[in-house]
Amino acid sequence: MQIIYAILGFIFIAASTVWGARGDELLSLVQSAALEAHVLALQENVRLFPHPLAYRTRSAHHREATENVVRYIKSQFRRAPRLVISEQVVGGIRNVVAVLPAARLQSAPTVKKGEPTNHQDRESTPTGKRVFLICAHYDTQADREPGWNPLASRAPGANKNGTGIAALLEIADLLSQYEYEHEIRFIALGGEELGFMGSRNYVRARLESEPATSEDITAVFNLDMLGFNWKRDLVEVVTNKDSAWISRALTIANTWFDIELKIRRTQDEFVDISSHRSFWDAGYNAVTLIESSTPWRDSQHYDANPFYHTARDTADKVNFGLVRKVTQLVLVTVDSLLTDMFQPTRRNPKITVEIARGQSAFTGDAEDARGQSAPTGAIVTQSPVQIHGTFESDFPIDIVVHPSQVTAEIDREARTYAATIPLAPGENVLRITARHPLGATSVAQTVFFEQPFAWEEVVVFPNPARNQGLTEFRVQANLAMSTMDVAVYDAHGNLIKRIEGVADRLDRRVWRTWWNQQTSYGLAVSAGVYICHISVVANGERYRYVEKLAILR
Repeated sequence: MQIIYAILGFIFIAASTVWGARGDELLSLVQSAALEAHVLALQENVRLFPHPLAYRTRSAHHREATENVVRYIKSQFRRAPRLVISEQVVGGIRNVVAVLPAARLQSAPTVKKGEPTNHQDRESTPTGKRVFLICAHYDTQADREPGWNPLASRAPGANKNGTGIAALLEIADLLSQYEYEHEIRFIALGGEELGFMGSRNYVRARLESEPATSEDITAVFNLDMLGFNWKRDLVEVVTNKDSAWISRALTIANTWFDIELKIRRTQDEFVDISSHRSFWDAGYNAVTLIESSTPWRDSQHYDANPFYHTARDTADKVNFGLVRKVTQLVLVTVDSLLTDMFQPTRRNPKITVEIARGQSAFTGDAEDARGQSAPTGAIVTQSPVQIHGTFESDFPIDIVVHPSQVTAEIDREARTYAATIPLAPGENVLRITARHPLGATSVAQTVFFEQPFAWEEVVVFPNPARNQGLTEFRVQANLAMSTMDVAVYDAHGNLIKRIEGVADRLDRRVWRTWWNQQTSYGLAVSAGVYICHISVVANGERYRYVEKLAILR
């Protein structure tokens, strides 16, 4: 029986991996209207009993307003009956925690010989020990307003950070409809505007309980101020070196699922504009998704937010299409990581590459990024070159061609990719890399680019030549040349003079020679028109250029 239960457990894990490719379905479930409804509710923060009262603030200093918004957040978490909801209160700072437990596998019971077997007596054990956190702060302040009073003034905080809480609530509701082999925690943080108190309290409690728990916080996604940008659907991902894999997972998911966000990745160990800082200080991997890490000033694709930390931060200023895209991005990234990336049976992607070049094409097999390859050469005569191929992957990837850093276009349905790659003259070693959050695989191919010869510049100077003196012949081509000579003919086709050229000492694509307007016998030529045949050799082939030269006496 134990063997049978073990097999059933394996089937559960394998099935969850296959069925986990549900990103497109999850994307369709995120609606701007639902996010806007959350933001409006948070902005007004209305208490219904004993009589209706709109606080229009969520300041951590305002106890009644805080209690009311905590009630709202808990009520929204309760929409998902599988979430286990609790509260952490330290010094008046309140964090609301909703836990989606890891799926549990039924293991075989210990049965004594001769006893009846009762399948309901099987123990239920978690399938994984990793913990993923998604968090956002709910408190507000409007300290950029003159004379703002946290107990008496408005701080609606629709964008900062109603948008982050709205995304958190929707992600929690959608992910809780599925089972994962690792635990997910959704945390609405209080006191962020008071020096990240909520996240600091949570991390401190976590560290104090560490000897008594085996949990491992793998990744933290912090959502903070997502929606003021009408110029571009942009999100900035703030990360440090250790957390770069999380930002890479977000970038890959954005491309894989065609979310069409512009992602600005900021890797800086010293950025402390949000709650990720508390997790960094404790050694955890964390990123913050935010409209801009410097919302008070203009930056590329972003105009400064004049409503940040003011009483005018209301829902009518929010681009809910942008908030929806950021919500979708975090949703499918977390789902993919838990379904695919952190599976013991995960397989590395496989890729092939073909370079069309008329006569034939090259096909290569994938190799580990750390491996060595023995590339086969291909000769092409045009640049850029079209490359394409196939890939096999159980999870989102992106495909990048080095050294040009071109990102390939991926067709998920056909499992193919294509890219247009510029080449340098001569040997090019192309490495096509399939990247995923935790690593990469690649295939290499050597391509020899033989440019067709082209004259870039031909100079005969002076022309016409009025006085006895030197006439310069200078040529420049797109390829290095091995020889140059000039044959001068008169109007009747008689050879007058043959002159050899010399290469520029720094660049053999440039050659020069000079003519003193004399025949091979040292006699000055008469006035007239002369035909100059300029001849060069490049890559073993001879090329000629004809130019007329007028001589005046």
